[in-house]
Amino acid sequence: MKLTTTVYKYKRSAPWMIALMVLATVLFFFFSSTFHPIINALGIAVLIFLAVYAVLRPKSVFSLRSVDDRKLVFSPDELIWGTLRMPIHELEKLDVYIYAFDTFKHPAMISAGRKIFTTEYGDKNTISFLYRSVSYDLTFYLGTFKHYDTLVKIMQSWREKGIDFSARSAFTDSYIREQENR
Repeated sequence: MKLTTTVYKYKRSAPWMIALMVLATVLFFFFSSTFHPIINALGIAVLIFLAVYAVLRPKSVFSLRSVDDRKLVFSPDELIWGTLRMPIHELEKLDVYIYAFDTFKHPAMISAGRKIFTTEYGDKNTISFLYRSVSYDLTFYLGTFKHYDTLVKIMQSWREKGIDFSARSAFTDSYIREQENR
């Protein structure tokens, strides 16, 4: 039994690039009355191009996160991230947070006598741990209920082996299973 999933990496420079872009836009429009109309047109075209580029290109300098090329593999005996194999009994301060799997639907509120459902994305799950004095904080993806169920079974096998870890979830396991079976 194992689960292979995608990990996201965050860019530390992206917020600075976004702030720089906002500052450049504000300054451009502040001083645009002093520019020649052709310069204004070119400036607006460049700003629009950069905005479209940032939206369409997932690995642009403006994207806050991107998909890491290394896959994360959960198994009852080890975690594998790329080529790094980490026996589960050697991990310290292991903490798993399951937010949801992709397309998980649940009632969000009742409006005018009917339930309104919300669909969650599977890209907010995290795992953090210490391995050989190096700290790891990973955000990973759960695509389906089957992925979620496999991860829960793997974590149960960790508990049975006496592995010390904390596991939290945005929704209780029984609630997730109830929503999945409706």
